[in-house]
Amino acid sequence: MDRHIAQVAETQLGLVTHGQSLGAGLSDEAIEWRVRTGRWQRRHRGVYAVTGLPRSWEQDLMAACLAGGSGAVASHRSAAGLWAFDGIPRGFVEISVARPLCHRLTGVVVHRSTDLVRSASSTRAGIPVTSPMRTLVDLGAVMPSWAVETALDHVLSRRLVTVAGVRRELDALARKGRRGAGVLRALLDCRGDACLRTDSVLEARMLRICREHGLPLPVTQYEIRVGGRLLARVDFAFPEIRLAIEVDGYEHHASLGAFQHDRTRQNDLVAAGWTVLRFTWDDVTRHPERVAAHILRVLGALSRVQHG
Repeated sequence: MDRHIAQVAETQLGLVTHGQSLGAGLSDEAIEWRVRTGRWQRRHRGVYAVTGLPRSWEQDLMAACLAGGSGAVASHRSAAGLWAFDGIPRGFVEISVARPLCHRLTGVVVHRSTDLVRSASSTRAGIPVTSPMRTLVDLGAVMPSWAVETALDHVLSRRLVTVAGVRRELDALARKGRRGAGVLRALLDCRGDACLRTDSVLEARMLRICREHGLPLPVTQYEIRVGGRLLARVDFAFPEIRLAIEVDGYEHHASLGAFQHDRTRQNDLVAAGWTVLRFTWDDVTRHPERVAAHILRVLGALSRVQHG
């Protein structure tokens, strides 16, 4: 019996439920004896740690899901942590359940959801979890708008979700009074789909700087052609005044070959009459006011030159 229970626990991060133990042939008295003698540790009512695995956030989260009953899933901030959303720290133990619980789970935030369907769930590190799209909607109920926006930028750049997919999820879940949906819808509506077509988190944050500081929105991923030949595709452009803006994440420009290519490309753009501004990750994430002021000055200078 213990060997069978150990096999079950191995698939559940070292945990087993009261029902699974009874199914393996143990009696209530045998279960209590294992707890009393320290062979098992009670994590929640009816959930036990039965192996020597060190306690972890993932195990605590799995224990909460098991204690929540059939269909319980990690959700909200816990789901964002499992999916490694940028800006959402791990450590929260938060689940959603389809039916009210008859007992309290210590240290666990429990959400009751009447539309928690299997299609909205997945598995991450063996733990049942809401899908990335559903997680984005739920985050709006427990996190500030700026944190949801950071997470949205991140999952779009990783291609975990698409704008169309997020909108479909919103349409399926939205109802009067639902918490969270309004936050995400407002973020999408204030940008427009075109503004979300970026290649990286850094580019999305640059767009945020433009919006928050009242700058005109540039064209994203703009192709610059000379005589029908593609010269370059720049991150952002103001084509009417020939201003290109590039944002550089360190990971994309580490090699000598990439460094040389970037400089040659920039020289070609300047020779074609373009002004090129480059900003780093540190510029965009730590000094947004300085970036916005710099862009505004160059926009003004180029506009004055153009209009004589």
